[in-house]
Amino acid sequence: MDFEIKDKRSHFTDETDISKEQATQKPTEPVTGINTVMPVTFVSFILSLATSALMHLGQEGSPQGQAGAVQLPLARQVIDLITLLEEKTKGNLTSDEAEMIAQTLFALRIKFVDVEKKLRH
Repeated sequence: MDFEIKDKRSHFTDETDISKEQATQKPTEPVTGINTVMPVTFVSFILSLATSALMHLGQEGSPQGQAGAVQLPLARQVIDLITLLEEKTKGNLTSDEAEMIAQTLFALRIKFVDVEKKLRH
């Protein structure tokens, strides 16, 4: 049994209609960049958040290579988010994951205090 999927929204044309056969076909060309991205794990997720916090603290450049402005409220929010994840995942992490998140939070909190002191003076 064949069927067609048609999108009736006005901003699509008939060219976007696809059949079941077309929808299940594998792409003929490999998608670039897929294999170059780090797999998503709990550790990579925490490290991504930590990098965001460091960017907001002016410690890391943006993806475009530019030094960012210090944004303490955003840095605090990301640190609080990591703290929330630490609390909510307690007992469900491996010892390595628990240690990594504790060390990451410690380092981020120290950086936060250092940057805050520098801004006051």
